[in-house]
Amino acid sequence: MKGLKKLFLGIMMLLMGAVAFGAEMDLSKVTLKDVNGMSYSFGKDGKPTYVKFWASWCPICLSGLEDIDSLSKEMKDFEVVTVVSPGLVGEKKTEDFKKWYKSLGYKNIKVLLDEKGELTKMLNVRVYPTSAVLNKSGKVEKVLPGHLEKAEIKKLFSSKMMNDGKMKDSMMKDDNMMNDKNMMKNDKMSMEKKTSM
Repeated sequence: MKGLKKLFLGIMMLLMGAVAFGAEMDLSKVTLKDVNGMSYSFGKDGKPTYVKFWASWCPICLSGLEDIDSLSKEMKDFEVVTVVSPGLVGEKKTEDFKKWYKSLGYKNIKVLLDEKGELTKMLNVRVYPTSAVLNKSGKVEKVLPGHLEKAEIKKLFSSKMMNDGKMKDSMMKDDNMMNDKNMMKNDKMSMEKKTSM
């Protein structure tokens, strides 16, 4: 059991290295289609963007969709989009995913299809869910593995955390924002559920 715990902690440390990986990546030239066939380009509306990478087989991802739907509907100073990779990493094929997703009844979530997995690879997404924070120009400021609650997402974009389009380095140190114990607990639960299926 101790060996398994050390292995898990080692994997989490590697994943935490992904947090800095996305910094300075420019997604403003990336265009994806959404589930309705509409094109979407990052940074075109001049607002910072919250991006959630998720999968239909991920129970933690699914449990967070109601919050994402609610957050997407609210008037705010940032945009909310989600990204899935149909046909990759155990995800349903594109048409099956679209049909399945529409049956869920969410009306406000913008779901982008990364059918080749290019965006997922660019940001080194290794776990679901993973969040990315983009500044108003479409440049990646942070990549955060694990689940974030609605209040945590809002806090990412509060004026206290934004500084001329750049996220302050203190974001990861804020105990109320995201502590390692919570993130590791959520990721461990996701990994346990996926392996038990």
